[in-house]
Amino acid sequence: MGLVAGWGFVLCAFFITFDVLARSIFRVSTQSTTEITGYMLAFGLSWGLAHTLTQRSHVRIDLLVNRLPQRIRIWLHLLSLLLLGVFMAFIAQGAWDLVDESLLFNATDISLLRTPLAIPQGLWAAGMVVFLALIACMLLENLLLAILGDAKQVERNLSSRGYDEEAQEALEALGVAETKP
Repeated sequence: MGLVAGWGFVLCAFFITFDVLARSIFRVSTQSTTEITGYMLAFGLSWGLAHTLTQRSHVRIDLLVNRLPQRIRIWLHLLSLLLLGVFMAFIAQGAWDLVDESLLFNATDISLLRTPLAIPQGLWAAGMVVFLALIACMLLENLLLAILGDAKQVERNLSSRGYDEEAQEALEALGVAETKP
């Protein structure tokens, strides 16, 4: 889903660029650029959330947490994941309610394309549900690890990435460093 989201963003950029150039050079427009790219950005964002969580790339402010003892840190990491899961449960429920309502009323966009709204909303809601499922799985896995006393693995799974990990990833992307298995 992360790859689909990333390539979707690339396609959005090409589509917008094409429309801008066509308007300025040929004085024609697809008249659907805003609609299509809006849908692509919405479901691309929701589809990228789970991948971003697995990469530990969500923005976090954990200045205080990093100064606490590891025993306390792992439980705070688990608490933050639990709270994220509760929040996402509300979002996912609202997303599916929206899809259900669009299906009930056969809602379409008021644009030239008359897109049935349940399609882009369904793609968006699917990303939210997958994200919620991943949170639940990660919470269960890391809770069991914490109970079994493997605090180091919980830290590796849930803590924010350090500068050394960020630098290693950049070097690997440049082909300067070897990738880790």
